[in-house]
Amino acid sequence: MYAYKEILTLDDPQQLNLKTPLPFLKGKKVEVLIIVEEDETDYISQNAELMQQIESSMQTHQQRAGYKPTDEEMNAILSI
Repeated sequence: MYAYKEILTLDDPQQLNLKTPLPFLKGKKVEVLIIVEEDETDYISQNAELMQQIESSMQTHQQRAGYKPTDEEMNAILSI
C-alpha cells in the first residue's frame, strides 16, 4: 500500500500535476480518492437572504442585543 498527500489548486480540472511522481507501474490497479475543498464564500456572498442574516447578526452582536443562552444551555454547550 502507498499513501501520498498533496494539496494543490487545479488550473485544468482534467489534469492533475503533482509535485512528486507516484511510483506506479503501467497496468497496475490504482484507487484514487479526490477531496475537493469547496469555496462557500461565493455561495454566501451571492445569496441575498444569507447576507441579510449575517448583517442582522452583526448588528445585534455590536449592540449586545442578540440571543443570550440560559445557564443550563451554556452548561450543555460547555460540557461537549
